[in-house]
Amino acid sequence: MKEFIHLLQKQVSEPGLFSLYHLISLVVIIIVTIFISYKFRNCKETTYKRIIIISWLICLILEIFKQLILSYNYESDSFSYSFYNLPFHLCSTIYYIAPLLFFLKQEKHQFLKDALNGFMGIFVLFGGIMVVLYNEIVMSTRLYTNIQTMIHHGIQVMLGVFIVTWNRKSFNFMTFLRSLIILAIYTVLAIIVNVSLTPIADGIDMFYVNPLEISVLPLINEIHRNVGFIPYLLVYLSFIIVWGFIVYFIEIISIKHSISYTFKLK
Repeated sequence: MKEFIHLLQKQVSEPGLFSLYHLISLVVIIIVTIFISYKFRNCKETTYKRIIIISWLICLILEIFKQLILSYNYESDSFSYSFYNLPFHLCSTIYYIAPLLFFLKQEKHQFLKDALNGFMGIFVLFGGIMVVLYNEIVMSTRLYTNIQTMIHHGIQVMLGVFIVTWNRKSFNFMTFLRSLIILAIYTVLAIIVNVSLTPIADGIDMFYVNPLEISVLPLINEIHRNVGFIPYLLVYLSFIIVWGFIVYFIEIISIKHSISYTFKLK
């Protein structure tokens, strides 16, 4: 096992923006997203849930190996976990939300499911798109982590589009508003995690909302540095919400166009 982990730690040249690796990854992500979203757009709820849980399992297994790779020192044959690598950013929410979508029942937990679907189909999708398009922010010199991150964010994009497509008849402005509740809850949890772990994990900044650390986000981190955390947080969340609304608006236009096109065919 240790030899296998060491093998996965293999060093390579860091893939650049629009490198061959990046372009191939983009093509694969687009093809898989279109295929799954179109092929299963009218599938039964059991199939819908299976796709979600299978996607979750793939991401989870890959994440476990990533954590092992980042924690294992082959030279000293020792493990040392760094909470700095804790998966609690926007793109990590798939680990926590996907199981809920699998177990929650549509008829009994409609409000919560709608909120979670909206969050996955708007904000998590937005995060995934940003990463797969501008991959330089997650690329490294580790072969495995480069592969893992593109698969993870690719699944994130696919799952976001699939969730919106499958829920297209009930996807509306209330879905967007309800998704903001999940965003607020996740923000509070991230702040709690950051404050709790800062004493043992210097530089930790889950979801970029650590009141004790200046964010690495360009430009708006100057607000935190010069004005304070609360103004920074308000600007940061406003930015996310605005882009989330843009994603939602594009999705609504696409849904209406799709329904209109289907009606004409009939």
